Amino acid sequence: MKNPTASKPRTAAALAARRRKTENALERVHQAIARHRREKTQVSVAAVARRADVSRTFLYDNAEARAAVAAAMAESGERRTQLLADEDESVRRPGANAP
Repeated sequence: MKNPTASKPRTAAALAARRRKTENALERVHQAIARHRREKTQVSVAAVARRADVSRTFLYDNAEARAAVAAAMAESGERRTQLLADEDESVRRPGANAP
C-alpha cells in the first residue's frame, strides 16, 4: 500500500506549478493585448493566442483571459466603428479634407 502522506507534498507541488504556469500564461495574454492596442491592430481570440503563445482553448476556458480578450475585442470594435464613421463623414462632406 502506498503511503498517503508522501503524495501530499507532490500534489501540492504539482498544483503550485500549474498555478505558476497559468499565471505566466495570463501575463503573456495581457502583454499580447497591450501590444495589439499599441499597434492598433484588430484583436481576436486567434490573434491573441498566437502572440501570447497559448491555446485558444485556454482563452475560452480561463475566465480572466476570456474577459480580457472580450474587453479588448469590444474596445477594438468601437475604435474601428469610430474610424469608419469618421471616414464616412469626410466622404459625405466635399472638401472636408481640403486644406
